Amino acid sequence: MQLQVGESKTENLKKVINALDSKQHSDLVVFPEYCMGCPNGAFTRNYLLDISEPLTGKFVEEVRKKSEEKETAVVLPIHEKEQDATYNTSVIIDRGKILGGYRKIHLFDALGFRESDAFKAGSTSTLFTLGGITFGIVTCYDLRFPELMKNQVLAGARAILVPAAWYRGPLKEEQWQTLLMARAQENTSYVIGVGNANEAFIGRSMVINPLGVKALDLGTGDQVGYFDLDDDEITEARRKFPMIEQSRQLPTVPCKILN
Repeated sequence: MQLQVGESKTENLKKVINALDSKQHSDLVVFPEYCMGCPNGAFTRNYLLDISEPLTGKFVEEVRKKSEEKETAVVLPIHEKEQDATYNTSVIIDRGKILGGYRKIHLFDALGFRESDAFKAGSTSTLFTLGGITFGIVTCYDLRFPELMKNQVLAGARAILVPAAWYRGPLKEEQWQTLLMARAQENTSYVIGVGNANEAFIGRSMVINPLGVKALDLGTGDQVGYFDLDDDEITEARRKFPMIEQSRQLPTVPCKILN
């Protein structure tokens, strides 16, 4: 669900619920990063403290109920409040049951942005299984850190979800596409990038197949994309390119420095 997210949490919740009501049935629906709210300007600590909620808050609860009604799983990025901290969290809901969430590990401190001024970083990777396929999940800037996705694949992931709010800028669309394709190819896994359609971001939700080939591209604006994942395609890609079983755990490989 490539949604044009605004500043109002109330309006954004309506968009999420309407999207779940209007779509054709899917086993899994993935929303973009920041879908709880995106300010007109930089994120501030005060904005996040005002808008953020715990997993037991109304935003998640309304989507949880809709997930149960529609008998679908949902990945819902929120601003998660825990005591005095706010996390950039993707909540995983399976037909009305909250399985847990992934808290973004690599915060976007680059190009003049300081996501860490407003959010606290997570520290745990997350996998979940749906319909016989094990999914990993990372968020936006995490995509630039290949070791995170590699570890998820080595732990059993066969597809990786990437909710994102990828900022516009020179060559940023090319970087987004290149990184999604590279992560898919090097891990022989589906990679599904779901972009925020707010004008500050590029949108460009994509599905990349396990050989690193783009299979779907939603372009810009409010868009809905549908794609059937084929587990046999993952198995065949890994048969042709057995990089997962050949992969070395790099922290155990010594690095020799020659003077």
